[in-house]
Amino acid sequence: MEKERLSFHFDERILTPGEDEIVRPVHTMPLHEGRLFDYCRDHGIVCYLPLRRDWRVLHRTYKNREYNYPREVLVPMFHSYLFAKMNSRQREEIFQSKSITRILQVHDQGSFLNELQVVRKLEQIAQTEELEFNCDIKEGDKFLIESGPWQGIYGYLTKKEKRFQWIVEIESIGGLVRATIDPSKYKMSPG
Repeated sequence: MEKERLSFHFDERILTPGEDEIVRPVHTMPLHEGRLFDYCRDHGIVCYLPLRRDWRVLHRTYKNREYNYPREVLVPMFHSYLFAKMNSRQREEIFQSKSITRILQVHDQGSFLNELQVVRKLEQIAQTEELEFNCDIKEGDKFLIESGPWQGIYGYLTKKEKRFQWIVEIESIGGLVRATIDPSKYKMSPG
């Protein structure tokens, strides 16, 4: 059985930055959050990667028969983001990980640390209860489907039903086609 790579971990030191240290959100390359977290831990940089529970379906083949096994996994709460406490030397060192696209500026460190505490409380609640994390696409928004059989087609989200079901109107030759899709099976971006 595959070992869980990520685990719930919160280092209290991130909430008490030193005189020359600043806590900042770090924007990573897609799917590099865990890799950057490991890099920071190995190089003594205090960081925080908020996690939430999600379901993944594992596909296995045994004797030419396909089986699907749902499994609960931990995934980052915010895609392509983690939070790091660093001084100027560590800031230069963290770029050596080759997982960072940029480090965001924080204008008010005190209010940002309060927001980080709220994120920590949400993470603690998400460990025991199911929370719905809102994605970028809202009802009425236009978006581009980037993967799957609908790849390259623009759609309008008309209604969100159950957890994994959206009713979408898809543009097609001057008309609209209404389809129900599972957003977890497609990669989509706001159009």
